[in-house]
Amino acid sequence: MHLAMYLSGLPAHAGPMLCVFLAAFLQAITGFGLVMVAAPLLMFFYEPKFTVIVMFFLAACGNSTQLLLVWKLVNWQRIAELGCGALAGIPLGLVVFRQLPGDGLKIVVSVIILFTLTIMEWRRKRFEETRRNTILTGMLAGIMAMTTGMAGPPLVLYFAYTSMPQPVFRATCICYFLFSNLCSLAALWVSGVYLGDAAGEFIYLLPGLACGIALGNKVYPFMPQQLIRKIIIILLYVICFYNLWKAV
Repeated sequence: MHLAMYLSGLPAHAGPMLCVFLAAFLQAITGFGLVMVAAPLLMFFYEPKFTVIVMFFLAACGNSTQLLLVWKLVNWQRIAELGCGALAGIPLGLVVFRQLPGDGLKIVVSVIILFTLTIMEWRRKRFEETRRNTILTGMLAGIMAMTTGMAGPPLVLYFAYTSMPQPVFRATCICYFLFSNLCSLAALWVSGVYLGDAAGEFIYLLPGLACGIALGNKVYPFMPQQLIRKIIIILLYVICFYNLWKAV
């Protein structure tokens, strides 16, 4: 792709880039939320299944960049357990992804986000951190990552209410998401799904991703976490209810 052609195409992608910028900014602060925020927003611009594939590229790039900054804080034992679960869950999710129609996928994404938000708001029980529970969480996250592009909800529900410190939680989520993104892309490629168009769109959205990550990491030490959390929740509720209204 020639530079002049690329630059001339950027204005047409201003809307999607803004969505990616917002989601990347929030993930840089919290450790999660890139796909949960960006996927429903990008579905205003792209077909749902295409959106999921674009998000795999964006998330893999964003998480690899952030992992360079936080890898020393990663809980590697939990990553190994989550990875074992993910390798079992991703093939199951791939079957669902290939069979589910686009509107059905949009509904599934919105319902999963709403369910996750509701549980996060109303349940404050701490989950027991065991090898079995972690592997099961990784399996559920693998299925969801392959089906909807979102590995986040099971991890957030599990780790957010354990004794894991916030910096370790943030770093571990980023590391697992990278692993999940790469495995999901590999699974799509092996199964014969064409990735070229999504990769081309991903390149146009890179400026939004880069700026969001850079700004988020810059202001992370100064941002009140509760305020960011409330903004994410309100935004996701609005997006999900709108998507459901349009899909049904």
